[in-house]
Amino acid sequence: MNGPWLLGIEIGGTKLQVGLGRRQGAIEALERRAVDPARGAEGVREQIRDASEALFAAYSLAPADVRGVGVGFGGPVDAERGRTQASFQIDGWTDFPLADWVRRNLGVDAVSVHNDADTAGLAEARLGAGVGRSPILYLTLGSGVGGALIIDGRIYRGAGLGAAEIGHLNVPGPDGAFPELEQVASGWGIARAARAKAVEVVATGGGWDVLDAAGGDAERITTVMVAQAAERGDARSLALLDQARRALAFALCQAVTLVAPQRIILGGGVSLIGERLWFEPLRRLVDSQVFPPFRGAFDIVPAALGEEVVVHGALELARDAVG
Repeated sequence: MNGPWLLGIEIGGTKLQVGLGRRQGAIEALERRAVDPARGAEGVREQIRDASEALFAAYSLAPADVRGVGVGFGGPVDAERGRTQASFQIDGWTDFPLADWVRRNLGVDAVSVHNDADTAGLAEARLGAGVGRSPILYLTLGSGVGGALIIDGRIYRGAGLGAAEIGHLNVPGPDGAFPELEQVASGWGIARAARAKAVEVVATGGGWDVLDAAGGDAERITTVMVAQAAERGDARSLALLDQARRALAFALCQAVTLVAPQRIILGGGVSLIGERLWFEPLRRLVDSQVFPPFRGAFDIVPAALGEEVVVHGALELARDAVG
């Protein structure tokens, strides 16, 4: 059964997605744009206007036909006031009144703005891998590491400015350091470690097929290249993934001890490394280190909703805003 028209918006550091829907769990139309960081936040806002207008035109909708808008924003958010606190990738979002901007520019009164990881976690809890489970601890492992705690289908935000920021938890790293988790286990972190290893390999006169895949240019090395080499059994690549898994396992064990989730869901590009090289060894590590009374009380599974997960969650925020 169709409900009111809703708009869901994902604002990321590299992409913008705007989706239109009526039925829960269904995106009826989607506009995707590549974000140009050089154009700043104003450039992204222009893209939001253009994409929304394209969707409205495709369905012959006026702004008054759309009842609610949800936004998943790539950075910390004051959800109560509908303001973005900052973006670590695009200038111009510091203390920006995004909910008010949406009301003025899209002509929709019911607007809800949340962090993108929280928004994705909400979608997985209600529509994806977390259906029927609570609490849900969701992590997105992409260019950074975002986290969300969803309790009974609702985002838990602590004192009001967010919670479950697991990517900023300090974890054991190489050489006795304690970096933040996203410096080690994000796609960016794994690639950075691989580039540093490549410089070391070149300095010692060795070879590495990951460096060969990058055309000899260490700066072109990606996490995908590392994962592909690990699949072929490359020892250096396997060691880099092991370093990332161990950091993530440490963080998850601390989170389990504090919030005792029923299910942990991992999304984002790093989770696409797959069962054999990521999920299976990660589960073994967590099981060996976790607070013993909680062992077996939760599971660790991949996310289910794919690249549109934040848009799905933003439509859920819009549905909540409409009431």
